[in-house]
Amino acid sequence: MFKRILPALGLLVLAPLVGEYLLGNIAIDALPMITGLIPLYGGGALLIREVARRWRLGWPGIILLGLAYAVIEEGLLTRSLFDPDYVGLRLLDYGFIPGLGIGAYWTVFVLAIHGVWSIAVPISMVEAGSRRPDTPWLGKVGLTVSAVLFVSGGAVPIALAGSAAYPLSAAQVTWTLFAAVALIVAAFLSVRFRRSPLLLATSAGSWTVFAIAIVAGLAFWLPGLLALVGIKLESIVPAWITVGFYLALYATMTLIVLRWSRRVGWGPWHRFALGAAGLVTYAWHGFPQPPSFPAPAHVDLIGNAVFALAAVGLLAFVVVRLRHAVPAT
Repeated sequence: MFKRILPALGLLVLAPLVGEYLLGNIAIDALPMITGLIPLYGGGALLIREVARRWRLGWPGIILLGLAYAVIEEGLLTRSLFDPDYVGLRLLDYGFIPGLGIGAYWTVFVLAIHGVWSIAVPISMVEAGSRRPDTPWLGKVGLTVSAVLFVSGGAVPIALAGSAAYPLSAAQVTWTLFAAVALIVAAFLSVRFRRSPLLLATSAGSWTVFAIAIVAGLAFWLPGLLALVGIKLESIVPAWITVGFYLALYATMTLIVLRWSRRVGWGPWHRFALGAAGLVTYAWHGFPQPPSFPAPAHVDLIGNAVFALAAVGLLAFVVVRLRHAVPAT
């Protein structure tokens, strides 16, 4: 039983560590804040993982459920999808859509952050190091506990905001719930569209998968890096070109991975390569990323180094575990 519970506990902790601390959004001196993040991030990731494995939704289902999580968190909890002055950053100005009350750029950007890095990457890392990567770790009680954790964690940002929380209209709440439910339904329907392997084709090597995923991560964070050096994307590139770039990036990577995964030889090392690339991307991004909560520069730098080294250590641990289970490719 302990061997089943241990990876679940690991995912509870790893999800907020990757989603906020490795990202560089929260400095190491605010590490105690993780107790408030574990229910939302960890509970959400664990709930999604258990549902996906229990109903055999596969990785397409995990990604779709991760996007539903992102819609709920950013639409109903932090409300950054609708708040025009969220934490004073004016995130919606670039590509604002008046009819929907959202910013096109921020929406396609932040939903991918949570769907990929807050949910999929932690799940892939813990599963890669687990002896039971494709089967549920928890029973009905554990599944219920993870759901309760997620719901209770969702109350934290609302409680912290209190009366200052951005007021949502009935239409915003309705459309947010509709989008989340649609993504959840799509996750369960995705199993019907699985296709048989391409027996005449050989999958790319795991190092090739890793390299291409790293390039995709660099492309994803390029606009943010430009902003950090004082180059405002909105002043030189129309919003819809940037949005189109992101949608093209998502579509390209989705098609490539789906194509690869149908080929002979695709397996745990390839899935690990994708997750490892996501982890490495956040590790380097944490250094230029200023923390949301002010911290001394040296504390921020030390924290980034600690979290990056911890990420490398996690990768090394998973590699050792995988080598015992599956020959390296």
